[in-house]
Amino acid sequence: MAWALTSRDMDSQSEPSAVQDTLPAPVTAKPPRVWTVFLAFVLMLVALLVGGALFAGIAMAMEMARTGVKSPDAAALAAMMEQLKLLPWLHVAGVMLSSLTGLGVALLGGRLSPRPLRERLRLEPGASLPVWAWGAAVVGCFALGQAMESLTVLTGVWDWTSSLKGLQVTSQASLGTFALLMFFGTLVAGTGEELFFRGYVQTRLVERWGPKAGIVGAATLFGVMHVDPIHSPVALGLGVYLGWLAERTGSVRLSVVVHILNNATSFLLTRFASSATELSTSMHVALLVVCTLLTVGAVAVLRPGGGRAGTRLEHSHPSV
Repeated sequence: MAWALTSRDMDSQSEPSAVQDTLPAPVTAKPPRVWTVFLAFVLMLVALLVGGALFAGIAMAMEMARTGVKSPDAAALAAMMEQLKLLPWLHVAGVMLSSLTGLGVALLGGRLSPRPLRERLRLEPGASLPVWAWGAAVVGCFALGQAMESLTVLTGVWDWTSSLKGLQVTSQASLGTFALLMFFGTLVAGTGEELFFRGYVQTRLVERWGPKAGIVGAATLFGVMHVDPIHSPVALGLGVYLGWLAERTGSVRLSVVVHILNNATSFLLTRFASSATELSTSMHVALLVVCTLLTVGAVAVLRPGGGRAGTRLEHSHPSV
């Protein structure tokens, strides 16, 4: 017996398409806002500048009281300012201020987000990498920093920095001062700066501008935060590398560990090994070549498709 398709059946068959025609068009998601992360950065930078000026004023008043220098003596004040740039406790105070401020702003921004804190700051585990890949990431970061340091010495611009010279002097200070530098300059700074720049800032910039521009944008702010003609571009270069690691794994966990170990190694070598200015030109040339190759090699084995760690990663960038 043949099944006849009646007009009622025809009407019932056409109902779904009619319903579909009446459905509203999907709403296009608005691009994520970036002004919030820039505002957070500006507020943090203002806090650091104000706090740094306050600490410098206190140090100046203490030195003037100790040496008996009067305010009208411009030459003596200028000489004292140069001495303050290398004052160990002042650099430790600055490191404490910057690391705690970065950590606080990152956590506050994450708490204010409608997204879960771990998701907003990219604290989830991310991609799984073998132990050797974590080691390669650490080696690549330290090698990049050493290559840029040797380059500044070879080009004669090392003398322009006061921040890096101050950290060198602070690393040679008393054991208590060095212990404070190690704690706040490695564990707290590495965690706080990565949570803010790679977790809070870079996540949003990548959502809005894409990975390349987002990484460079966050690294640029990271460099500006150091407020030094030499330290800032060095920090920018390291920020690009750390930002790439965060995007490579979809998490800030690797970049936090790399940042902490890089700073710890740098401080320890500064304390127990020869300073950058004491090394010969030939040694800096060798360091520049070898460390550049190590950095390129680390990127090569860590990149998607490179080595056994090179699986293509897929991760989302949550918006706030």
